[in-house]
This record gives sequence, structure tokens and C-alpha cells, in this order.
Amino acid sequence: MPLLFQYLLRLFLVGLGQVISLFVGLFCLIDGVENMRRFSLKAQFNWGEMVVMMLCKLPEFITLLLPSLTLLAVLMILAHLSRHNEITVMRASGVSIYRILIPFLLGGLLIAGAQFMIRDHLVPWTSRAAQNLEDQFLGQENPAQTELDNLWLKVWSLNGERQLVHVHQVLPAERVLLNVAIYEWDGSQHLRNHIRARSAQLQQGQWVLFHGILYRYGTQVAAESFSRRPWPVTLSAEQLNRTAINPDFLPFEQMRALIQRTEQEGYDTTRLQVLLHNRFSQPATTLAAIVLAFPFTLRLPRRGGITRSLLLGLSMGFLMFVISDLSQALGMGGRLPPLLAAWAPVLFFTGIGGFLLVHLADPKSQG
Repeated sequence: MPLLFQYLLRLFLVGLGQVISLFVGLFCLIDGVENMRRFSLKAQFNWGEMVVMMLCKLPEFITLLLPSLTLLAVLMILAHLSRHNEITVMRASGVSIYRILIPFLLGGLLIAGAQFMIRDHLVPWTSRAAQNLEDQFLGQENPAQTELDNLWLKVWSLNGERQLVHVHQVLPAERVLLNVAIYEWDGSQHLRNHIRARSAQLQQGQWVLFHGILYRYGTQVAAESFSRRPWPVTLSAEQLNRTAINPDFLPFEQMRALIQRTEQEGYDTTRLQVLLHNRFSQPATTLAAIVLAFPFTLRLPRRGGITRSLLLGLSMGFLMFVISDLSQALGMGGRLPPLLAAWAPVLFFTGIGGFLLVHLADPKSQG
């Protein structure tokens, strides 16, 4: 590995570590003061648990701000190299802009990979733990895992027919549904069957209805009572959980399973799909920040000075994240497809940074 490559890569990683450490310190100071203001007079307040809650919030804070911190680190490092004429020496020695960029991109790939892993495996657990501690400080009981009364469910039978189900009460420990009403439609969206049963129970992976009446609607209405009747539907225990699930508490696989389950029930999954695509686009934003930072700091002083380039680069970085948030909001509102809402800002600003970088690397454009 060339010495120049090692030197630039080490500068990037050390500089980014310093920027992260600075912002972590600011976060602990600000969040600590805010937590003392909110919870210090609460009867359940505990200093040790408050520190644990702050530490649990750190992974989400770092992954959320990592693209902006990366942008700031690259701006500072390149400004330092330009101020000491190291960039000039490199280019005079025949080192191209792209060779200078490669160590930063490699470091960015490492950071983006770590960002995705932390966001997918660590943040769901720490965010849930921080929320539980905050509820404890406020004296709030953890919300029930299910709302047990008056559930309306959209399910599918094993032969692909859609059913609408109303359950008066759920007994999760016994896997029992009480006072079940089932409505089934045919392919022409006409009500075909209506079942009312006192209970339904999950036995050996199959649902069974007990003590009910089956109404068949055709040319004539026919009623048939039963004491026990198989109910072949795809209804899992997770579908009975009607509480609002925070997607930030779910890793990638569970979030994808939630989207599939929600689609099977017939509900809109646009918001969940946008958040799922953002799991991948956010690490890519870190790389986009690196590409965007280069053209604004690798400018000659006669083109406006390093300070002006830094300010312009920071402004572009801020604009990038504002547009990213706006695009995400448009995606959740159904104005943009989820994939486009997540990736369009990244591709757009990467394109701008790449175009300016090519222009900067062209010797004719510098003359």
C-alpha cells in the first residue's frame, strides 16, 4: 500500500474520529442537561440509569449525523492540506485528484458499512432500551403488547380468498379468540360466506372455530351450525398485535417481514417502504458527502480562498440533507415512489460532486 494512500487514509479516519468525539461530547452535555431538567424531580430518577439512557441514545445519534460529520471531517482535512500546500505538492508530483480521492472513498466505504451494521443491529435494541428507561422515569407503564378488544383484521385463506375478521377479545396466552365474526368475498367482491363463532383457537399450527353458525349467500341464504370447524387462514400471533410498531425498533429482516404482513392484510406500506430503502441510502449518503466535499475544498486561493470554499461546501452539504428530508417526506406522503424518494437525493448530489470533480481535475479548466 503506497505511503501516500496510508497517509491520507489515516488522516481521514483520525479526523473523522476527532469530529465524532467532539459531537459526542456536545451531545452528552446538551442531553445530560435536558435529562436533568426533565427527570431530576421525578421519584423514579436514578443517576446511573440516566447515564445508561444517554449511552443508549448515542448509536442512533451517531448514525443519523454520520454523513454530515463525514462531510465536515473531509472539509477540515482537505482545508488543512491546502493551507499547508500539500495538495499543490501532490499535484505537482503527478498525483491526480482521483488518487487523492481514493483513500477517502475507501475510508467512506468502511464507515458506511459500519453505519449500516450499527443501524440495523445495535440501534433497534438501544433505542428500545432508551425508550423504556424514559417511560420508567416518567412513571409510565410500558404499553401492552396487544390491544385485546375489538380487533378488525384482514386475512387470507389458504386458497387465496380475502376475509375480514372481527374479534371481540384476544386471550394471547391461550391462543384463543372470543366472539369471532368472519366475512368472506368471492372474486366478484360479493359477500359469499359469513361465520359467527363463540371462539377460535390455534391448535397444532391450525386455527379451529368452535360453536358457531355458517351463513352461505347465493340465490338463497343457507345457515349451518357447527360445534367444531377448521379455519384455514394465514393468521399469525404477530398479526394480533395492533399496537403501533416503531420501525426504528426493528432490524432489516423484521421490518421486511412487517411490510409483507401489512401488504397481505391490505394496508398501505408506503411509509414502511421509504424507511426500509433509507436503511441503504443513508450509508450511501456518507459516500455522497465525500464526493461533494472535494470540489469545494480543492480550490485554488485565487478562485475565492479556502474559507469561501469551506462555507460553500458546508452550505451544499446542509442543502443535501434538507432535500433528503424533503424527499423522504414526499415519499411517505405518496408523492414519490419509495425507491426514488430514498435514492434520488443521493444520486443527484453525487452527480453534482462528480461533475465538479471532473471539471476540477481537468487541467484545461484550471488555466
